[in-house]
Amino acid sequence: MTEPRYDAVIHAPNRPQICAMPAAVDSMELSRVRQSLGASDSALNKHLKVLEGAGCVEATSRGGVVPPYLNRAHP
Repeated sequence: MTEPRYDAVIHAPNRPQICAMPAAVDSMELSRVRQSLGASDSALNKHLKVLEGAGCVEATSRGGVVPPYLNRAHP
C-alpha cells in the first residue's frame, strides 16, 4: 500500500471543491463555481489552468457563448 502524499496540484485550497463540483452534474457555469467558492475571477482562472493541465477538469464555452462552463474531465 502506498503512503498518502500531498499533491500541490490537487490539494491546494479550493481545488478539491472545484474538481468535485462538476462530478455531480457533468458541467456547471463558472460563475456558479466562483460564487460557491467566494473566489475572484483571477484566482479561479489560475486554479482552472492548473487543474486543466493535470487533466482534472475541462473549461469550455458552448458555441462561443459566455458564460464558460466547468466540465468533468473525461479520460
